[in-house]
Amino acid sequence: MTRPETSAARHWHETLRCPRCRGGLCRLSAELLCCTACGASYPVDRGVPRFVPEDGYARSFGYQWNRHRLTRLDSFTGVPVSRDRLLAESGWRPEDLRGVRVLEAGSGAGRFTEVLCEMGALVTSVDISSAVHANAASNGRFPNLRLVQASVYDLPFEEESFEVLVCLGVVQHTPDVERAFKALFRCLRPGGRFCVDVYAAPVAYPHLRQVLRPFTRRMPPARLYALVEAVVPRLLPLARRLGRTPKARPYLTRLVPVATHDRLGLTDPATLLAWSVLDTFDWLSPRYERPQTRRRLRRWAADLGLREVAVERRRGLYVVRGVK
Repeated sequence: MTRPETSAARHWHETLRCPRCRGGLCRLSAELLCCTACGASYPVDRGVPRFVPEDGYARSFGYQWNRHRLTRLDSFTGVPVSRDRLLAESGWRPEDLRGVRVLEAGSGAGRFTEVLCEMGALVTSVDISSAVHANAASNGRFPNLRLVQASVYDLPFEEESFEVLVCLGVVQHTPDVERAFKALFRCLRPGGRFCVDVYAAPVAYPHLRQVLRPFTRRMPPARLYALVEAVVPRLLPLARRLGRTPKARPYLTRLVPVATHDRLGLTDPATLLAWSVLDTFDWLSPRYERPQTRRRLRRWAADLGLREVAVERRRGLYVVRGVK
């Protein structure tokens, strides 16, 4: 974290739990936590407790978010893209989150972290990749933020310890989407509200990127990024022209594997190019991309006994929200 440690900040690790045995943790030093039950130890990397190998299968995400630390932040673009998306998908109002304990699973560089913190939520933000350090650099100024590097499969928190769960743009990129989806709810209290989104099947499949991904997802992130950075400026004008074609737009844009953002309110050419490079890399680089059907999502919600469940299609996503 970038802010000075207060007494409360020094001791918040006491609320963490060992992912292996759920035992409590003690702080052996500024750089090391230890489980009081099983003896497992966990490093504290630049102020962020880490419960996983440095990046694992999410190496490409760590690369992209540390490279594009500011690109998606509303405070950087001056356009409330992230705020609008969070409120639209969740159906919540800013006042609903003030003073509420929120678990943000999969933070990336912290675009939604910033919004949640500004709304006054008590945010615990988790990511499996080194993107947590990009988030810390951008949002470490917020006293209502705690950052942890961990897997959604084994979250290092007490059961039912959060009042709100937010997980956007994450679970489709895990090895086992059902396990990831269900594991999130262990930490949400009964009556707590949630919003989770996932790529929609079969909508996400008929896209040229799916032809390229078997090759691109095996490339080292730096090499793939250099290729994307070189190709996107050449193909972006064509993709944008096709995107302006009435009625046929959703079909024609799938023929060009470059992300466009003409409908988000962004106007600065450099910002639009950076978003296109970032999102195109994000399409091509993840090791896993597993869209889900509405029926499957409803079944998982039923398995968990979730209430007031709505599964809404928003462009290429299904948004699942409701109450535990």
